[in-house]
Amino acid sequence: MHLKQSIHRAGGLLLQLVRSGLFRPHCRICGCDLVRYEESVLCQGCRQKIRPAAENRCRVCGKFIPDGMADCGSCLLEPPPFGQHRSYAAYEGTLRETIILFKYGEIEPLKHLLAGLYLEIIARELPGPYDAVVPVPGDRRRRRDFQPLRTAGQALARRLHAPFRPGLLVKKKSTPPQVGLTQAQRRANLDGAFTLGRGAPTAGLHVLLIDDVITTGTTLRQCAAVLRRGGARVTALTLAQARF
Repeated sequence: MHLKQSIHRAGGLLLQLVRSGLFRPHCRICGCDLVRYEESVLCQGCRQKIRPAAENRCRVCGKFIPDGMADCGSCLLEPPPFGQHRSYAAYEGTLRETIILFKYGEIEPLKHLLAGLYLEIIARELPGPYDAVVPVPGDRRRRRDFQPLRTAGQALARRLHAPFRPGLLVKKKSTPPQVGLTQAQRRANLDGAFTLGRGAPTAGLHVLLIDDVITTGTTLRQCAAVLRRGGARVTALTLAQARF
């Protein structure tokens, strides 16, 4: 009986703190109180700052290009192994802060917001159906308990009603970080790093290959090439792309 009374008293105290404003959740970006029922992690104002890119983009790889152009020079010279790639917006502002919060702050509830951004791109520019959602594999030596891309990918696959199949693609060797490398160095760094999962047939599948941020596109191209050699058709999707 004493335990029940203690629990009831503690619950009442917590409720008083919430009502008094001393224990309100805050937006993890701007710091304001989250007072709306639908708000979680980010306030409505910060969420509204995440908008899809309006710039002209290459119709194949999705890179930002000048108005009036349809294809970028890279795709004309060497078409990528995926059929098409799109990202939600540039890797800057509130979108960049949200991705960093999710990846390094390990704030799992953000998976729903990010899965929603992926879905917006799909509905607008990359209609399926898809036979599998496959995340770009992480480096095994640097793998953590929280795997952000897999977490967001699972949420996306559920909302697409498509199988989530990370085992279709694996990273078989550890590689140094790509930051600071030229495109040629990035390609050499990742050469032979990815392979099809053992006993994972891909022939005839339409695969949605996902990553969080694209810079030069080397990683997506390497992964897509492996899947295509296995007989898959690949569409690539990212949340954000770096500007050059």
